[in-house]
Amino acid sequence: MRDLERDDISKVARLFQNTFRNGQDVSGSLVEYIREVFLDHPWHEEDLRSKVFVGEKGELKGFIGVFPSRLQLEGRPVRAAFAGSMMVQEPERNPLAGARLLRAFLAGPQDISLTETANATALGMWQKLALPLDTSYSLNWLRVFRPVSAAVNAAERRLPAARLLRPLGRAADAVVEKTGLSSLRVSKGATARRISFRDASENEFAEAVLLLSKSFPLHPLWDRAMLDWFIGHARQKRALGAPVWRIAESTTGDIAACYAYFGGAGRIGWLLQALCAPAIAGDLVDDLFAHADASGCAGIRGGGHPWLTHELITRKAVFYGRAFVVAHSKDESLLQPIKSGQALISGLAGENWTRLIGDRFD
Repeated sequence: MRDLERDDISKVARLFQNTFRNGQDVSGSLVEYIREVFLDHPWHEEDLRSKVFVGEKGELKGFIGVFPSRLQLEGRPVRAAFAGSMMVQEPERNPLAGARLLRAFLAGPQDISLTETANATALGMWQKLALPLDTSYSLNWLRVFRPVSAAVNAAERRLPAARLLRPLGRAADAVVEKTGLSSLRVSKGATARRISFRDASENEFAEAVLLLSKSFPLHPLWDRAMLDWFIGHARQKRALGAPVWRIAESTTGDIAACYAYFGGAGRIGWLLQALCAPAIAGDLVDDLFAHADASGCAGIRGGGHPWLTHELITRKAVFYGRAFVVAHSKDESLLQPIKSGQALISGLAGENWTRLIGDRFD
């Protein structure tokens, strides 16, 4: 077990393709991207690097990506790290490699260790170390507007040729709506009343995120340049559709909420980030669903946003396990905001900004 070195990058890219992309050819853009996010990250620190697992002859057999983060807890700086992209070559022949990679990550110098994207296998490793998932942040959700189109879009992820069925999906959904059998569409009247949402520029969205993030006791220690770096990466995830930036202003003109999602006609949209005070969470969810529906999305999904959970439940969203959030720290005060759902540790503040999740490198 050792730290990631620059000479390892092409091998990590090959392992990534074999693990997550069905062994397709490794593109130069993927190699460069892995180098950028794991070695040239603006918050990169030499003692907080990704880890590799090597064989007796020095061959790379495993990897765990480490994304450094800088958080703030009520004015106190916090050194944090997110674990993502855990991969093991031939895990049946290296059954302990994943656990050793995770232990190496947890033994790092960070004040708090997190993951936002653990799958069932990785979650099992965390739990064997007596580190449970955080339920409120692990509640992945889905709201369907057009069920047949949503089924077609879901099938496309495993079988790209299923996109040929999109016209059939649209026609079937139209028939269902005309018969009055579907109650999944969003009423045009279901829009925010206490605050006014509008489309925003990327710049306006970034300013809103900087302002609203400070209302969370535990939040990223962003400056504008650093936030722009994260948003710039997220913006390129076009495999999920086109980005939409929305902000809301109160009756006094103050910024009250913002959200960003990716979507498009016939697609299941994906919520990147949503920020607001709990009192207006219902207005945000109403506007999000109405906007995505009006844009032709088949549905919209997202990761855990504890401040939205109650409103999602009451608006026909379904919840499921897909990507799990786990946090570990010897300092209980750092975990308390997470347990109470008052920490900003997901989306742009977590790992979901990276193009390694939900993008192509062809």
